[in-house]
Amino acid sequence: MPPLWIEHSVWLASKKLTLASQPRLQKADTEWASTTVDVQSAALALQQRLETRPKSSISTLNILLSGDWVRYAVLPWQDGLYQPDDWKAYARLTLAQQFGGSTEGWRLCINPAGYGESRLIAAMDESIYQVIIELARVNKLRLSSVQPLFSAVHQQHRKQLKATEFALVITEADQLCCGFWRDTAWQGIVSLPLNQDCEALLDGGMAALLRQAAMLAQVSLPPQIYISSSNHPLAKLSLPQCEVNYLGAVHPLFAGDLAI
Repeated sequence: MPPLWIEHSVWLASKKLTLASQPRLQKADTEWASTTVDVQSAALALQQRLETRPKSSISTLNILLSGDWVRYAVLPWQDGLYQPDDWKAYARLTLAQQFGGSTEGWRLCINPAGYGESRLIAAMDESIYQVIIELARVNKLRLSSVQPLFSAVHQQHRKQLKATEFALVITEADQLCCGFWRDTAWQGIVSLPLNQDCEALLDGGMAALLRQAAMLAQVSLPPQIYISSSNHPLAKLSLPQCEVNYLGAVHPLFAGDLAI
């Protein structure tokens, strides 16, 4: 008898799509399937994976989007903005200045924050979001979430991020995303290409990347560094004048070789 409920989780990275199908309400093994993708083939690859997924009476879908599919920025506090539409207009202006070009085709998510605090923006192409919605509908899946990877990792490890000033670093196969936190708010977030293996990162490569990220974000490198990665075993990483806390995989379902 097939499981009553299977929760399907997709990690859409820059060059690989990984589907994890996890039965709920009963003990059963999680199944994984991976496909090489690029921008042009991502939608077709996702459709093919969903068509061949393990079947159940109830099927839910979670989407985790790599940094290649999401643009991040920090929205400084601005007095006089009271309505959500005002903040969205301000966010679009900030994103346009940071990335260049029009932002009209982007879907925005602005994280809530307190009065006077900066806010984190995540933006993805609206067309990608609509494709995800349509594929969920066609495959009779209940779409539970579409999350940017950085936001998902932050939520997953939130209780471990106890320092008042820190950098949260996420490494994927070919890029690094680093957010800087101080004064109870994000101060900057930077994505950088990553073409080094684990040995090179441990041997000074990560230190150089973090210095570059801090410079681009116009902040000083904080004393506490938190790192999450499913692609690089960085538990032994040490950095001069910094305390490093390795958080583990970016998601419990996507750990180790499964995500590479």
